[in-house]
Amino acid sequence: MSLGYFDEKEKVKKRQPHKRKSEKTIQKDSLKIIFERFLEFKQKQNLRPSTLNQHIDLYNSIENFHFSRTDKPFYLSDLTTEFISDYVYWMKNEAVRFEGHKYKPNSAKTVGFADASIEGRLKYLKTFVNWCVKQDKLKKNPFDKFEGFKKDAHTIDILSREEINSLVKVAKTHSKKSYKHYRDFVLLHLLIDGMVRISEALLIAPNDIDHVNRTVIIQSTNAKSRKSRIIPLSNKTYRLITQLIEENELFESEVDDLLFLSLSGRMLDKNNVLRDLRKYAVEAGIKKRFYIHLLRHSCATHYLSSSGDVESLRKILGHADLRTVLNYAHMADTTIVEKHASHGFFSADNTTDRKRSNKRI
Repeated sequence: MSLGYFDEKEKVKKRQPHKRKSEKTIQKDSLKIIFERFLEFKQKQNLRPSTLNQHIDLYNSIENFHFSRTDKPFYLSDLTTEFISDYVYWMKNEAVRFEGHKYKPNSAKTVGFADASIEGRLKYLKTFVNWCVKQDKLKKNPFDKFEGFKKDAHTIDILSREEINSLVKVAKTHSKKSYKHYRDFVLLHLLIDGMVRISEALLIAPNDIDHVNRTVIIQSTNAKSRKSRIIPLSNKTYRLITQLIEENELFESEVDDLLFLSLSGRMLDKNNVLRDLRKYAVEAGIKKRFYIHLLRHSCATHYLSSSGDVESLRKILGHADLRTVLNYAHMADTTIVEKHASHGFFSADNTTDRKRSNKRI
């Protein structure tokens, strides 16, 4: 003890207030932590990786938007109606498509998302918000007062029958060159004849072919709807598939149990298929933007134009909701012209043949 211990000390003011605050200090979890719990919940629901990736893309998007406006931490309470409205405006007018993507050219990195992309992001955001409400993490749903997002109706410029026939003709001329070209020719026939999705077609196994009924089954594990369905095949498509199965037996090493194989005996990459089919489309003189799903849209529309019924088309396409199939009925505008020409009030069938009288009374 020092000799100056009892000397007068300098008075220090109290730094701690006498009264405690009535409200409790609540430690907030960041939105990232809550979203990770949400993903764990969705994994337990056995969602496919592609769907989970869509949820992850949503989180990255709203996080980028949040930190573009402020440096403050991102909490669940920040998801307000105003936040959603501003987020939609940002996607439409400020966000850059494919920003930071390594393999996309600068020409593709344009400002503003497509309406369909914005609608998709909002759908996944609603799913997350609804989960938060059910888990009592949100007291009020911010979407209750959200006025919504109106997108322009998108008209698909389908391929005509002549363009599809030209595409098949070009693929046939190349089919004699090698196994690869013949495989693409068979795949193109299946995409047109069966109107299957490319992701479903590339997962078809040889055992999925019913040689008695000449059909192919899309297994539930491979279907987008998670329900198996049977696709009828034309005689020509069936013959091409059986020939391809025989040629697949010539692989010397072990291969994947699939119908459409790469030269190494593995599953085909859909991007490589798109690349090759686009070359055929250019050679066929098709000026429209070509993508593989366009074949499904085009053939479904021509199916209805040829007096095919909506219910059978729904089963072939694998849609659960009939309203989805009715979109193809709206695209078959040529049938409307034909019906109007035959049944309209001033059509040839409904007008009476009369001569004009030039006499004055």
